[in-house]
Amino acid sequence: MLINEKNPHGGDIYTHRGMLDFSANINPFGIPDAIKNAAMDAIGDCTAYPDPYCRILRKRISGHEGIPEGWILCGNGAADLIYSFAYSLPADKPALIVSPAFSEYQAALSAAGIQVEHFMLDERKGFVLDDSILNINFSRYSALFVCTPNNPTGITVRPELLIKLAETGVRLFCDMCFMDMTASPDRYDLPGMLKKYPDLVILKAFTKSFAVPGLRLGYALCSDGEFLAEMSEKSPCWNVSIPAQKAGCAALDCKKWLSDTVKAIARERERVAVALHSMGIKVFPGEANYLLLYSEKDLYSSLLEKGILVRDCSNYKGLRKGYIRIAIRKAEEDDRLLSAMKEVL
Repeated sequence: MLINEKNPHGGDIYTHRGMLDFSANINPFGIPDAIKNAAMDAIGDCTAYPDPYCRILRKRISGHEGIPEGWILCGNGAADLIYSFAYSLPADKPALIVSPAFSEYQAALSAAGIQVEHFMLDERKGFVLDDSILNINFSRYSALFVCTPNNPTGITVRPELLIKLAETGVRLFCDMCFMDMTASPDRYDLPGMLKKYPDLVILKAFTKSFAVPGLRLGYALCSDGEFLAEMSEKSPCWNVSIPAQKAGCAALDCKKWLSDTVKAIARERERVAVALHSMGIKVFPGEANYLLLYSEKDLYSSLLEKGILVRDCSNYKGLRKGYIRIAIRKAEEDDRLLSAMKEVL
């Protein structure tokens, strides 16, 4: 809960009531009925505490990811796991974040008393992470934070580069929360990489893919059992609710639904990107369910006046005023955004 602090994230529909929300990157097709029913049916079981070991959910994730159950740690959304990871790092070394990036990485590290440094992605290179990062002396750092697809750019890291980073021996925290929203969610050999590189930690979440940010459910993958246990010690015992555990199990049965929606989102993303480009807006070619845009005009404020909420990205390190991020929604909603864009431009 925030107290006397501005919300640094998108999706603040409580402050901006009645707005058409393009600021949160959630699957626009909503929650599948199977997940809704599982969560609602679980309410009757809430007279008991949740299973603190998430036994059934971990077993299901194990089968889904093709890895042992002992390599899985469930959490109260991705943010919970980011914080437990940060608190498990040694405090005598700084951590390095590939930026611009999700602000909770730095927030968690700062809360854990860990100094933060940034490897800045080059705007002139389209914010693509390249091999220049391999010139870094990683022995200086307690961890490296990488997000693929990156938030807010939507740009992925080449599989061969991710392997090279894992080979450095740095504790590599790789956020893949949006990977299932891309056309090639299996581009990385996660079981093989996790087995070969015990310093690798993969972060995933149900939030974006299945439109359940209010349920709070994510999981971390790592073959280093001691480190995963240390992360567990930094979290409350019952941090994953019964409805969240049941919903997660149901979500793993919705593979075709997810695949179909991702294909539809990809088509719509391309249509929206072409339209925005024709208006003179700089569009970065992201692969997920959102796009990073730049315009010298203050689109955020202008669109807000028209009842449309987008993500102002000027608070991302490495970005400036004029950068915004938009979610890809259904065609009729995207048309409203495009019409508003034309008017303000």
